[in-house]
Amino acid sequence: MYFSDRDSVIIPTVIKLYWLSQIESADRLWVGEKAWILGQLQQKGYPILPGFVIGSDTWREFLEKLDDSTSLLADFPTSSLHLDVDNFRSLQFAAQQSYQAILDTPFPDQWREMIGEAIEQLPTSPLIVQGSLGNSLGIKQDFANLITPQVCDNSSESIELAIKQIWSQLLSAKSLFYGKRMGIAIEQLNLGVLVQPLSDVTVSSLVTVSPNAFEIQASWGLPQSLWRGEVSPDRFILDRKTGQVVNQVLGNKTRAYQLKNQEISQNIDNFDSSLEAYVLSSSQQEQYCLDESTLSQLYSLLETLTQDEWSWSTLEFISLESDHSQLPSWVITDLIFVPPSSQPSSSSVPETPITLDTQPLLTGIAAAPGYIQGLIEVITEEIIPDSSLIKENIIVTKEIHPYQLPWLKQVGGIITEEGGITSHAAILARELDIPAVVGVSGATALLKTGDSIIVDGQTGKIYGYAEENKDVYPPIPLNFQETSSTLSYPIATQLMVNVSQPSSLVKAMDLPIDGIGLLRSELMLLSLCSPQSIEQWLNESEPSAIVEQIRQCIQEFTTRFAPRRLFYRSFDSQSSHGINGIVQDDCRGTAGYLLNPTLFDWELKALAQVQSQGFHNLHLILPFVRSVAEFRFCRDRVQQVGLTQSESFELWIMAEVPSVLFELEDYVEAGVQGIAIGTNDLAPLLLGVERNNPNLSDISQPCPKALRRVLKQLIKKSRKLGIPCSLCGQAASQYPDLIEDLVQWGITTISVETEAVERTYQAIARAEKKLLLELVRQQRKN
Repeated sequence: MYFSDRDSVIIPTVIKLYWLSQIESADRLWVGEKAWILGQLQQKGYPILPGFVIGSDTWREFLEKLDDSTSLLADFPTSSLHLDVDNFRSLQFAAQQSYQAILDTPFPDQWREMIGEAIEQLPTSPLIVQGSLGNSLGIKQDFANLITPQVCDNSSESIELAIKQIWSQLLSAKSLFYGKRMGIAIEQLNLGVLVQPLSDVTVSSLVTVSPNAFEIQASWGLPQSLWRGEVSPDRFILDRKTGQVVNQVLGNKTRAYQLKNQEISQNIDNFDSSLEAYVLSSSQQEQYCLDESTLSQLYSLLETLTQDEWSWSTLEFISLESDHSQLPSWVITDLIFVPPSSQPSSSSVPETPITLDTQPLLTGIAAAPGYIQGLIEVITEEIIPDSSLIKENIIVTKEIHPYQLPWLKQVGGIITEEGGITSHAAILARELDIPAVVGVSGATALLKTGDSIIVDGQTGKIYGYAEENKDVYPPIPLNFQETSSTLSYPIATQLMVNVSQPSSLVKAMDLPIDGIGLLRSELMLLSLCSPQSIEQWLNESEPSAIVEQIRQCIQEFTTRFAPRRLFYRSFDSQSSHGINGIVQDDCRGTAGYLLNPTLFDWELKALAQVQSQGFHNLHLILPFVRSVAEFRFCRDRVQQVGLTQSESFELWIMAEVPSVLFELEDYVEAGVQGIAIGTNDLAPLLLGVERNNPNLSDISQPCPKALRRVLKQLIKKSRKLGIPCSLCGQAASQYPDLIEDLVQWGITTISVETEAVERTYQAIARAEKKLLLELVRQQRKN
């Protein structure tokens, strides 16, 4: 046996290393799910990077013989961890002590020799060391995402430190905190450590499978640009039966990631710190990542994998940039299983081949993602068209007015000559999953009713559709991709959704969100009154009937989301153009309530009735508030209906008018309990441009400095005043890099449209992990 310098530490001298090529079913618990899956794939002949696993049995042996009474490891893992996770200082102190205890205890020489001999069998350096969590307790494998991979050279000192870094992360403050909150017994978890060679990557790909097709997303370099949503990847749809490329769309790829061009020191790096971003050349941006030959090879492998009794939904591939002949050119890095009930239905997948023209007919602003092939219906008059003419067709029009929004639910796709990504048509299209392209100059003149086209709402491109027998086939929806990314990493920043239609509830309920951050009343009421205009509805209906309709609709949302919170924004007359399309700017938001509070009072009655049914998760946001006097007027009416009698009820205002920043103290003193920053109006007002200005929809442009500074001041001032602050405009989706700043400034909530939840969740998680890492590093320095 090996005795360290500290007589209290006795560690077994022999450990078992599990090579991926030799892992057996009985080893699954000890090596973890990720390693077990990769091992099974490698043994079946699939291209996998070679590697070995330090099993969780070694981790447990290391801890059981570790006697450090100054840390929480004294009785670990034989007893439960009794910690007050709500006391962050205490939690951080305990985690730091455990981290130091693990690092201070050296591996036995024989351990180092065994691991060193294993490393010599790997073909290249540096190495990537990552956690592989077992699922014996029914724990989701995604919990392993709390453990950051490490990169090191192939020296015994570096690999020992990397292994200890992985182990210690299981006992970090964040793991202990989230484990307690999620009901996970950390002391019972099995954590393997997977060691593999690391090489630069030429192409990264993500493959999703459906009954009739493979969809491949690809981008240059390491997969971080794909995971972070920083590029629009190339997309290929392959027919499952023939391998034929059914559709392919060139992405918008401007950047990629590679390993830093430097030696990996013995002071190991976490994976993200070992990477650097670079700008792709013009030729790479204009070139597909995968050629026809590569797609054919991938199809053969994917079809074989699907037939090999593997029930998978998502696969990650990389193409290696390596001089080592021992490594395959393409390797599988991860495979994600999904229950059969989560697989997309065959009815949503195109059965007929699609032939795209090589060049798009027209290009505009990508307003709502998705693809649709269908017939064109050009609308040139400001009227509500016959439903038989627009149903499932692609409508082409100059612009869409708010009173026309209800019939958008019937269309298959939308093309407009005017408007931007914050227009009401674009907002509703994203909520209803209708592909939309806006700002297409000359569309009504160049596109003809009856022609067949394909609309790509992701890139803003419109293609001609070539098929010999167009009349034989109905319109083919192509937006069938299922979301399969892992979203289980816990986040502290609240993530909510912006909705308006009850039909969105089914989709929203399954998302990892904290509630509804913005229930848009104007779009909700426009659907309620259809086919009448708002004015006709208000003038011709009984007040009690209107209140009841509003109540029923709001209660449908509150019922589904209870106890999660819901913020209802009262009606903003800016959205109601009436029959003549006339808007008076002085009537926007709460200013309109001063002139005629009838509808606002009816909304308040409906809210009070919902609250009286026991739904105390309901709150109110006042729109486009321009003065404290307007707020006081509304506050008094809110109090009169009894909404404020509920202790949980909160009255917020939209921070859309720049003057709110300078008067926020006065608003809070008057009773404002929170602000929701509406960047869709704040940005144009701040910059002196129209809301639908194309420059505001250009996703390639950075967030304007003026907007960034105002957001920072609003958030920090809210924190100083002790009120929550939410951002519910398009900015969080349009400027992904802004999210890191929002989190660092202390934003309480980010509320986005349903289609943006996944990438926003991931961006928040990255930002919080980075912030926590910086905090830990700072504490270590101190």
